[in-house]
Amino acid sequence: MKLSGTDLACVRAGLPIFRDVSFAIEAGQALLITGPNGSGKTTLLRLIAGLIRPTQGHIMLGGVDPEASIGEEAHYLAHQDALKPSLTVAENLGFWSRFLGPGASPEAALAAVGLDSLTGLPAAYLSAGQRRRLSLARLLAVYRPIWLLDEPTAALDADGQASLAKLMQDHLASGGIIVAATHGPLGINGASELRLSGGEPGCGPGPASPSGAREEVRGNEAVSPGRSRLAVGRITTQPQAAKRATVRQSLGSIFIRDVTIALRVGGGALMGVLFFLAVVTLIPFALGPDLALLRRVGPAVLWLGALLASLLALDRLFAADQDDGSLDLIVTSGPPLELTVGAKAAAHWLTTGLPLVVASPLFGVLLNLEPGSIGATALTLLVGTPALTLIGLIGAALAVALRRGGILLPVLVLPLTIPVLIFGVAAAHAALGGPVRFATPFTILCALTLISLVIGPFAAAATLRHTE
Repeated sequence: MKLSGTDLACVRAGLPIFRDVSFAIEAGQALLITGPNGSGKTTLLRLIAGLIRPTQGHIMLGGVDPEASIGEEAHYLAHQDALKPSLTVAENLGFWSRFLGPGASPEAALAAVGLDSLTGLPAAYLSAGQRRRLSLARLLAVYRPIWLLDEPTAALDADGQASLAKLMQDHLASGGIIVAATHGPLGINGASELRLSGGEPGCGPGPASPSGAREEVRGNEAVSPGRSRLAVGRITTQPQAAKRATVRQSLGSIFIRDVTIALRVGGGALMGVLFFLAVVTLIPFALGPDLALLRRVGPAVLWLGALLASLLALDRLFAADQDDGSLDLIVTSGPPLELTVGAKAAAHWLTTGLPLVVASPLFGVLLNLEPGSIGATALTLLVGTPALTLIGLIGAALAVALRRGGILLPVLVLPLTIPVLIFGVAAAHAALGGPVRFATPFTILCALTLISLVIGPFAAAATLRHTE
């Protein structure tokens, strides 16, 4: 196995981060990326992981399945720990074990990092060092031949750093590859170094010597002025093959995780239903004591309340995963991203949309609706609320790339949900009689949901792939 990069350059927001960076490492070898803050160490790691596209140059991985990407063959350990505060230590590690693939026992991995006595403790109560240890346990629970580590010793005490050095040495001895961004030594014997520095932050080599030239030995090749390059000799150690979970296992694990979090933190079903109730109880006060008018507008009130309530938890779809670093791992590994975001949408509808459907008959009584109208409205909500979630899926993905995206999310989503609202209310009114049969608007509502099912996951996945 060989990981190499040739003439890499990266420009972000019009500013050059680094340029002319090349390296080549093989199985059993480690590369340390060093340099001052702002020189592009994290950017280079994210570029190797496939989270950022290089402005020029290319990265190649040889000796593995040609259809596998580097992200699928690598563990990316960033500054964020990719942990959910509401889940326990065992649940956090268990999720990644099921999502990424079979490997060592999670209990054994926790014991290796000294957290076996805290398996039932929620991650919210862990110290910074314990959170880092739990992130390192993911490297042991699921085998990947490549480790991409961004400041792996951050928040670790002396014993933790010594344990990490032992884990990295064992990984290299098994034929793995380590690429680590660091400001200090990691205790890896024989590691090569690639230094990013220069007159402009992150561009080219460091300051020239008094004679005007600069040359540093990195691995087995010298670094000439204007170019950062590293190459190392061949070794015979062969890495193990990465073990991946089946698509069903990955989708099932992320579905169960999202449902568990929504029910545990109380921000899903309960918040949506309470907001739904507030809308249903306030509008009759605005309309006055006209029961006939209330009966006519009742289906519209229920639909409007369901639409607004469904918007409350849309930012939970991707924003939380982005904040804790989980989204980077989900995008670069596991099953097809379209199926993954579809599983997240299904979990979101189950914990937000379905409770609204269940509560709608009771709220229909508060609006003086007839039994037939209550049943028709509940049926249209059952068919139409998945469309609201799938349309919101696109807006939530767009909001990930925007600053203060949670505020902009309703502005992005509401115009797209108007057709669903129109035909949902029209079908509920048609059930009470009129010039239009119930089947006509109801069929269109079903078609809108099916169209959203086809477009929503693909559009959201494409947006997430192009988010840097």
